[in-house]
Amino acid sequence: MSWDLVLGFFPEEVQKLILDTTISDLMINGTTGVYADRNGVMEHIALSCALTTDTLLAATQQIARKLGQNLSDQNPILNTRLPDGSRVAVVGPPASIQGITMTIRKFNRWYTSDELIASGSLPRSVRDTVVGLINDKKNGMISGGTGSGKSTLMKALLDHVPECERLVVIEQPAELKICHPNAVRWEAVEAIPGQVAVTPSQLLAAALRHRPDRIIMGEIRDECGYDLLQAMNTGHGGTLSTIHAKSAWDALNRLSDLALSARSNLNHAFVRSETAEAIDFVLYCERDHTGRRRVRELITVTGYAHADQSFQTEDIYRASTA
Repeated sequence: MSWDLVLGFFPEEVQKLILDTTISDLMINGTTGVYADRNGVMEHIALSCALTTDTLLAATQQIARKLGQNLSDQNPILNTRLPDGSRVAVVGPPASIQGITMTIRKFNRWYTSDELIASGSLPRSVRDTVVGLINDKKNGMISGGTGSGKSTLMKALLDHVPECERLVVIEQPAELKICHPNAVRWEAVEAIPGQVAVTPSQLLAAALRHRPDRIIMGEIRDECGYDLLQAMNTGHGGTLSTIHAKSAWDALNRLSDLALSARSNLNHAFVRSETAEAIDFVLYCERDHTGRRRVRELITVTGYAHADQSFQTEDIYRASTA
């Protein structure tokens, strides 16, 4: 299913915004306004006909039904996707005070690493270094904030994985456009009426039985961080994942904290040392005030100092502040 099957539920003006390839994120703030991230810049979109609560409710309920889900007063939160990878996130009444809040994140196109280099988002030296680490089956993370380009960079780097290798890709939701011929794609799902939850941790455990050469985690966001550390530290090299963090170094702290949330009885220093043992390199992406997305940092992890409880890292690349 694509946007074609659900576009008709929206007013014509909103349909045009959804199809606009210059817009990556479309935000409908109930009946109070529509905003768009266009080429990295947030702007207010004036509509000639104001949206009504009934119009938005009907559209979101129809989308939910098309995707086998439900939106109601008893279940006011909807997080789903279309098969093209576009995300649809909804919060409805009574949780959303001013009517339906809807955010649509579209993936209008995916970029190769050469295109990212040409656009100034990725230094060639960083690309070549990371591709070398990937080919050496090193484990890495791509960190950054929301909308910083983590998924785009992940896909561009995965294009360099040798085609002779088998990939198991785990996401929540599934969004990466994987071109690798021997890639298995799995999606973690939340519990809804008639469907039990399938967690990233469960899929990670299953992946180990499907003869992966590499395990790709779309995003580490919960206690599955512990399971991923165990997989990496028991011989599964070449893992690549993304994580929300404010710097490359902070990504290591965040992964450790997520792992500890799964096993609170574990020693803090032990988990941090396990993180240092598992992760070989970290990239950090950011989107600046102009909307430009770029790689800001690349570090390698050399160890963990128990004396001062800190990660030992080496700066490979750090962008200027200009």
